[in-house]
Amino acid sequence: MRIAPLLLLVCAACNPEVDGAAEPPPESVRERLQAGETRLMLSAADSAGSITARRKVAGGAWDVGLADLAVDHGELVTSADASGAITLDRLEITFAPIAIPPGVFGGDAALTNVRAVLAKPATATTAWVDDDEAHTTVTLDLDVSWALTIGGGTVQLGSPHLPPVTLHVDFTGTGAFVHADVRATARGELWSWADLVKLEDLQLIVGADTP
Repeated sequence: MRIAPLLLLVCAACNPEVDGAAEPPPESVRERLQAGETRLMLSAADSAGSITARRKVAGGAWDVGLADLAVDHGELVTSADASGAITLDRLEITFAPIAIPPGVFGGDAALTNVRAVLAKPATATTAWVDDDEAHTTVTLDLDVSWALTIGGGTVQLGSPHLPPVTLHVDFTGTGAFVHADVRATARGELWSWADLVKLEDLQLIVGADTP
């Protein structure tokens, strides 16, 4: 007598009219982003960039050097609305230590524990080539935390709010896999320490993929 109820439960679980059919997977990048937040992991191997460092010296002149940028890890979380407009919901970038050219501080120095975080979501100007390729441009507000290490000693530099950074993101892929090429630029002065040390002219490119 107990077998019949169990058979009914099994049949109900297997019947799509009873349990409801599963949602079909997205068939394109556009559908994937419109389905909800999509997480892409930044690639350390696919990153490169630079930033200009300056230090004021006697007579008001400046020692200038170019510091290389490399991403250690990070993530980009993005989504799209019904019209296809893409929003960057979250962006976090942790950089490898940034070696400052010796002429700037007169010795070994580096920016360490450098982390940039999107201050608030931003909707990008979006152009779709087709359902699997989109190009976006957006101006972001980023908050940064970092430290300055000189000769083995480390000084925390606080959490400055950087001037707006322009981000260009090219999305390609399929419904199952999304790739993004991210290019960040910021011209002019980004940060100044007592008008003695300055960072200027940031450029960064990094790739990102869904896990």
